[in-house]
This record gives sequence, structure tokens and C-alpha cells, in this order.
Amino acid sequence: MENTERSGSFLVESLRAHAMMFEKPLSPGYEDSVGRRVLVAFLVVAGGVFFSLRFAFDAAGLGGAPAANLVFVVLLIIAFFSVQRWYVGTPFNDVGLRPFAAWTGRERLYFFQVALLASVAFAFLFQHYLLALLEFHGVGGFALFSVVTGLLWGLVQEFLYRGWLQTELTRRFGALVGLLAANVVFTFGPLHLNYLTNSEGVNWAGLGAVFGIGLLFGIVYRRSGNLWIPAVLHGIWPLNMT
Repeated sequence: MENTERSGSFLVESLRAHAMMFEKPLSPGYEDSVGRRVLVAFLVVAGGVFFSLRFAFDAAGLGGAPAANLVFVVLLIIAFFSVQRWYVGTPFNDVGLRPFAAWTGRERLYFFQVALLASVAFAFLFQHYLLALLEFHGVGGFALFSVVTGLLWGLVQEFLYRGWLQTELTRRFGALVGLLAANVVFTFGPLHLNYLTNSEGVNWAGLGAVFGIGLLFGIVYRRSGNLWIPAVLHGIWPLNMT
């Protein structure tokens, strides 16, 4: 009887998790002064630091090199955590980065189940792309320059566009406007300028796909208030890997 009850509880909680019935939805409660710093932090890191690093790497002839890609995302991660701690000055919990011990049971169920299923599905759907990367880099290089770089690249995008921008726009304008506005900036901002400046014209299909994926991540963050979940799911997306 006890095992049956546990199985039933596990199934029910899993279904609630996948329905995104999380216990701690995003509800930023910091003051206006903090909100202004969050927006400044976003503009500085997502705009200034991002373009400065890209220019520096391109000027040095390193743009696109596997090691340069890894250093690029590591520096952006360092910039985010440094600015959050020393300039924004609020706990990381305020932008959805709760420690694992503070996660609810549903958050853990959703995270591990979806991450596992997504990893298996991506490995099948993108097998040719992943095998090409493995052949190009070798096992060690694939782990470092594809898997680690891809994971960090997903993390930093979510930290900036969901953790900072969506959180603050949600606080100012409400959940719906905050989610949609942050996703518009994510889609049409610096990360995807190549879709807008393509020599063959605007890649509307690509932008539509980016908007759809970003919308999903934004909803997961809105419903759970846990930035780690969309950040890691974004990080295992194979097309992040180079």
C-alpha cells in the first residue's frame, strides 16, 4: 500500500510539474532603485560587454575559434555574476537563481525529467550534427568546446534575457507584457542580428523559431520562478554547440 501511494504521488506530482503548476511563480518584489540597476546591468552586459568582446576577438582574428568561443561565454558569465553581486546588489534569488536545496519537489521532477527526455530527443534528432562535431573536435574537444561551451552559452542567454530583463519587465508591467517584451528583445536583439542582416534578406523562419523557443523558456521561468531550469534546458540545445 505504501509503495502504491508513493507511486501515485510521484505520478500526480509529475503531471502537475509538466502542467507547470509550480509553487513559486516569478514574483519580483525588490524596490524601484534595484529595478533601475537591473536594467542598466542588462544594457551594459548584454550590449556593451557583448559587443566589446566580439569586436576584440574579431580584431584579434579569433572570432569563431573553438577556444575563443569558450573564453567568450566564460567572460560573459563572469560579467553577469560580478555585476549582479557588486552593482545590482541583491541576492541571486531575486533573479531566479535559487540554490538547489531551495527547489520544490515539482521543480526537481520537471527539471530532471525534461532534461533527460530532451537530451535523448536531441541526440536522436541532431545525431548527424553532433557526430560531425565529435569527429571535428575529438572526444575531449567535443566535451569542452561543444558541450561545455554550449551549456554556458545557454546559461548566459537566460541569465541576461530572462533573469534580468524578464524579471524587471515583469515587475514593472506584469507577467504577460514582461514575458513578451523580453522575448522580443531576445529574438531581435544582439544575439540574433545574423538573422536580420543576412545577405539573402531577413530570415523570418529563423526568427520565428527563436521567438517560439524563447517564449517556452520565458513561460517556464514565469511559472516556476526558477531560472536554472530554462537556463540548463537552453544550454543542452545542440545548435548552441560549435
